[in-house]
Amino acid sequence: MRKATVQTYMPVLSKVIESTEKMGDQLNPLFEKLRQAVDDNAVAQMVPAEFNDIQMEFSDGTEQYQKNLAQLKKAQVPVRLIGRHRNLLAAYETYTNACAAMTASLNVDDQTIDVDTFNQAEKDQEAAMERVSGDVQRIMNVVM
Repeated sequence: MRKATVQTYMPVLSKVIESTEKMGDQLNPLFEKLRQAVDDNAVAQMVPAEFNDIQMEFSDGTEQYQKNLAQLKKAQVPVRLIGRHRNLLAAYETYTNACAAMTASLNVDDQTIDVDTFNQAEKDQEAAMERVSGDVQRIMNVVM
């Protein structure tokens, strides 16, 4: 088996971070619409097709995050980055699970949102993404 190097690890990490940022940019306006509807107690007044589309986009996003997580799990990590990578992996998994929970909080059949789950998922996502960002920064500091 080949020895893991920074040159083999960093492209995987970069691809995952780039994909995560792109998906976040794509989903954030949809999240903001839902957040506003929840805050205004107006989820039931949303256009059903729009609510359904948002749920489908969230599902696609969660699926992409799960693929990213799988890539991180199978990445060949240089020995000096193993601890930091494990921290990153744990934070990214928490983030992915929080995204899945938020998606699951949207009930398309009766156009409702489990507000408690939605709010907790939002908090969990924010906390996990802060950890992901910090872990990536620490990895970069070691590499540079």
